[in-house]
Amino acid sequence: MRLRGDASCDLPRRLTLHAGSAAVPVAVRPLGDDTARLALSRPLALRVGDIALLRDPGAHRVPAGITVLDVRPPPFTRRGAAAARARELAALPGVPDGACELRRRGLIRRGDLLAMGLAPPSAPVAGDWLADPDHWADLRRRLAEAVEEHAARHPTDPGLPAEAARRVLGLPDRALVEALAGDDLQRRDGRLYGATTRPRLPPDVQRAVDAVRRDLAAAPFRAPEAGRLAELGLTPKLLAAAAAAGALRKICDGIVLLPDCETRAAAILARLPQPFTPGQARQALGTTRRVAVPLLEHLDRRGYTVRVDGTHRRCPPR
Repeated sequence: MRLRGDASCDLPRRLTLHAGSAAVPVAVRPLGDDTARLALSRPLALRVGDIALLRDPGAHRVPAGITVLDVRPPPFTRRGAAAARARELAALPGVPDGACELRRRGLIRRGDLLAMGLAPPSAPVAGDWLADPDHWADLRRRLAEAVEEHAARHPTDPGLPAEAARRVLGLPDRALVEALAGDDLQRRDGRLYGATTRPRLPPDVQRAVDAVRRDLAAAPFRAPEAGRLAELGLTPKLLAAAAAAGALRKICDGIVLLPDCETRAAAILARLPQPFTPGQARQALGTTRRVAVPLLEHLDRRGYTVRVDGTHRRCPPR
């Protein structure tokens, strides 16, 4: 609040605030020469720009009139915060308007600004959220940097989760992350990508993946067993990275084939008498039931095969 009357340092620490017909005991914390923070003993519907009086019940006098500058002041959570707030208030040319309040806060909900008695200076950037243009530009820059830093630290998993981005930027709502990403960042499966959209496999992982690809070149539908994958050091996470990099195709947990396995399998199955059984498909593909069943279900999902009944499938014309 801004004072008119006694200097803030001369005010008693306990006074009564008179606003309209309400009289509420308050604790006074001086900030600048003519500014102070009031802690009300009970909530009172005040708006920015409201005028009220401070009365000293003991001395039977009114030491100051006030103008409300902020109805939702930030807490003083660090050393020097009160002095910094005093400088902010001293720099105000008068009663803050919507643009001034938005600039100070950076982000605020439109409804909260209206409840303060201030007109929103711009349209929301996401949902009900308003953003100061300079603060928004800085957030966009920091988000791009965070995405690139994550990709550099995690080459096998370069996508920064949107929730992690929200925490890094200290944003109150994940919708703000989506709005900040805009067209500059790619979004996929709840993650954000910048220049690096595919995993980069470390040399030792690439060598292990190359070994799997050599195995599959000789027998395209003989997916490596768990023991072979363990021998090569290919964990489920590394297999997922290899699949995301386009080096392997993940059919289901523990089963990987070459990236073109769908078209190669469909070409073989199309030469069978239609419709065909899983057993006929397994024999034609030269694989085991462990691979054939999930592979056929994978082909069903992608339209390469169609179920005819409980035991038969066919290949639709392509």
